[in-house]
Amino acid sequence: MKARGWPVWLLLMATPGPAEEPAAPEPPAIFFATATVRERPVASATGSLTLLDRRTIEESGAQTVAELLAFVPGMSLTTNGTRGGLTTAQIRGGDPNFTLVLLDGVPLNDGTYQVGEIFNLEALPTAAIERVEILRGPLSAFYGSTGLAGAIHIVTRRGESGAPRGEIEATAGDASLRALRGALGGGSDKARYFLSLAGESEEERVARESFELANVQGNLELDLAARVRLRLTGRAAAWEGDDYPEASGGPELGSGELRRADNDEASLGMELLLGESSGRLQKLSAALYRHRLERTSPAIFPLVPASTERTRFTRTRLGWALSLGHPGARGDGANGPGSRLRLSLGADLQREEGDNDSVLFLPPFLGGELPGDYALERTTPGAWLEMAAERGRLLIELGGRLDLPEGASSQFSPRVGLSYRPGGGATRLRASAGRAFKLPSFFALASPPALGGNPDLRPEVMLGVDVGVERELAGPALTGSVTLFSNRYRELVDFDFDLFSSVNRSKVEARGVELDLGWRPGARWSLAANLTWQDVQDADTGARLRQRPHWVGGLRLAWRPRPALSFHLDGRGLSSYRDEQIPVPGRRSVAGRTLWGARGSWSFAPGYRLEVRLDNLLDERYETLIGFPGAGRSARLGLRARLGGGPVEP
Repeated sequence: MKARGWPVWLLLMATPGPAEEPAAPEPPAIFFATATVRERPVASATGSLTLLDRRTIEESGAQTVAELLAFVPGMSLTTNGTRGGLTTAQIRGGDPNFTLVLLDGVPLNDGTYQVGEIFNLEALPTAAIERVEILRGPLSAFYGSTGLAGAIHIVTRRGESGAPRGEIEATAGDASLRALRGALGGGSDKARYFLSLAGESEEERVARESFELANVQGNLELDLAARVRLRLTGRAAAWEGDDYPEASGGPELGSGELRRADNDEASLGMELLLGESSGRLQKLSAALYRHRLERTSPAIFPLVPASTERTRFTRTRLGWALSLGHPGARGDGANGPGSRLRLSLGADLQREEGDNDSVLFLPPFLGGELPGDYALERTTPGAWLEMAAERGRLLIELGGRLDLPEGASSQFSPRVGLSYRPGGGATRLRASAGRAFKLPSFFALASPPALGGNPDLRPEVMLGVDVGVERELAGPALTGSVTLFSNRYRELVDFDFDLFSSVNRSKVEARGVELDLGWRPGARWSLAANLTWQDVQDADTGARLRQRPHWVGGLRLAWRPRPALSFHLDGRGLSSYRDEQIPVPGRRSVAGRTLWGARGSWSFAPGYRLEVRLDNLLDERYETLIGFPGAGRSARLGLRARLGGGPVEP
């Protein structure tokens, strides 16, 4: 099917037929924890929020966060199509380094990457994840730097009181895929724990690329006293991969030489909650993230020389927050004529340290070896305040944050949000607007001048607004939403080839609409569909930006004929987008595509489940970048066994 017909086809497929079963009962309230001190109901979010719970993760069959995010409204992934390379998330047409990624509240973005402050989503398995929250829009009013376009908050699974319970899963597939994952959780009324281990490897899924990963995650919750809780989280990972540099023309149009990368990563988080379930909650938090990268890259003739680099990045963050307000407030506008007021405030201190040891291997007549070494430290204190007032069906949020980054001007980030349920509450209107900023990356600031570094770069800035409507079209079994957004980016960091330096000059306008539909007519069937149209342009020249498709969408259909048997069909597609590759000056775009996948699971005995996942069912030939072929038809088979008294997941 041609990509240009994809939006119409999706809307037709998303139109439900007659229900075959009684409507499912209204689900209990669902809470989110992104950009808030106290977990709040999803129905109280004034921004555009998508929550992927454990059930959604299980049904998708996604093995990594990158696979899971492919179906989120307003989001597209930037990748060269290989596990060994970088896979990052773009929200509403923003650069990947405008997306803040958090793991249990710990920021994971690394400012030493050449492409900016990003996190590689390929290295995070879904086995230990309870839910993923995606909040779109400017978030500096809560988090400070980096969250210009939005945030992806990954929350790990928790142990429960009782005897140890767990699971183990083995997976095999084509491209020499081998994966083994295990999880164990349990505890008592006073202490609960969860531990997950995962290892996997594959090779030659796309040309000669390869990938190998070892990952361990865990958390511990301790009830120290009445209304006093301590949460500890941690992750350690090591992975290595061979892939093709993004501008090289890939294995088909480039030299075919591989880039080698070795990574070590660790994160630790601590939260001390005082007064939980009361009207006065205090939270003391600490976070540590470290990432080490060693990479060897081949030359890309005639512009980019071969290079080696070794980077180390560390971020520490200490925070205090206070939330005043009734913990039982629903925040969904369905509370009647009463009014409630919630006040939240906090302060934090962030310390970043990064260094780079690198060499560019220039020809002797151009000077020979050129070192790119740098070391940089940056401290950023910040404080914020937010007030939320709820009266009847109306909720209004006002907030602001002041940051005082070392070596840069002070930054004030205001935000306003509104949620309103007119009539009987089947419709909810929401709107939000705010300002966000991002400090320049360490690579852009501190690289030697011969490589374009500029210590005088100013913070990048975004002004964003969105307006949305959510409605129950036929009760809670059929829901839909439409969101309009407009973002203006200023002072973006760009590279000036005449000055051969990074400069602040780019202006980008991004606007669009997101459509989302969910239908669950009964216990056996469910359908979810989304479609995003976006227009992202350079405000000065009107040119389209690289890897920004106009249309992105996804569809998922689930059928459970029996409690022990389920089938899932999914499709995702996007329109053509602009791209450039150094060895291929005559091409400027990549064709659109539509890819289908399927998953089936069978619980053939108590405590045992067999799963099969098929990707690219129609074996479509496509490119992710010019000269970078996408993966062909693939299959993987997994066996999961329950350990102890029951499964860890709900």
